Amino acid sequence: MSLGDILFALPFWYQVMLAIMFGAIWGSFVAALCSRWPRGERVSDGRSHCDHCQTTLGVKDLLPIFSYLWLRGKCRYCRQSIGISALYIELVSAAIGLLTVLFLSGGQALAAAVFGWVLLPLVILDYQKLWLPNRLVLVLALAGVCAGPFLTPEIDWSDRILGGVLGFLSLELIRQAFRKLRQMEGMGGGDPKLFSAIGLWLGWQGLPMTLLLATILGFMCIAVGYVLSKKSAPVLPFGAYMGTAAFAIVLLV
Repeated sequence: MSLGDILFALPFWYQVMLAIMFGAIWGSFVAALCSRWPRGERVSDGRSHCDHCQTTLGVKDLLPIFSYLWLRGKCRYCRQSIGISALYIELVSAAIGLLTVLFLSGGQALAAAVFGWVLLPLVILDYQKLWLPNRLVLVLALAGVCAGPFLTPEIDWSDRILGGVLGFLSLELIRQAFRKLRQMEGMGGGDPKLFSAIGLWLGWQGLPMTLLLATILGFMCIAVGYVLSKKSAPVLPFGAYMGTAAFAIVLLV
């Protein structure tokens, strides 16, 4: 019996609570990662502290979601406002866990949660910084090798390998063609690598739908941005749209 089967033999309400709890805890880690890494810091570099008064934070200050709500978004020590982005990330991560339990079951749900949770920092960093770190993409790819068969058991290994190859080559060819024709970068170098990692999870069969949905999301964001600001979007975080699209496909298809 696999870990997924053991977990999903538990009562449904217990599964929901575990999924939300682990998701919120992971979201707290992702929030720290996405805050520190772009500044050249490591998550392991010292204990968490208030950005205003530099006071080292205790356990009561670091409980995912609850600490922010209990402290009403302010530091316990200096009463300065705490950035709300960490709360959003924790809520999204908890929602990933919840959605996988609601839409899937057994080992497939557990694998889908891993897929969504590993995608989360990539989506955030690409959206905020237009950055898809190679190390995180590699983690996603390795997780796909290990957990992909549980998520999409109908996809065999030849299709996964082909998905990884086609995922990279398709976007890299588009990227190089755009650069040659327009003499400028039209796509970041991390996007083909991310698409390749997604291909290891979903096989080549999942790539067209992922690309289509990501493109639709991109156009929707452009349209909304234009309506709100009357300006065209500068550079789009296409990797963030691909990650969001891939997770949505896992839940809905």
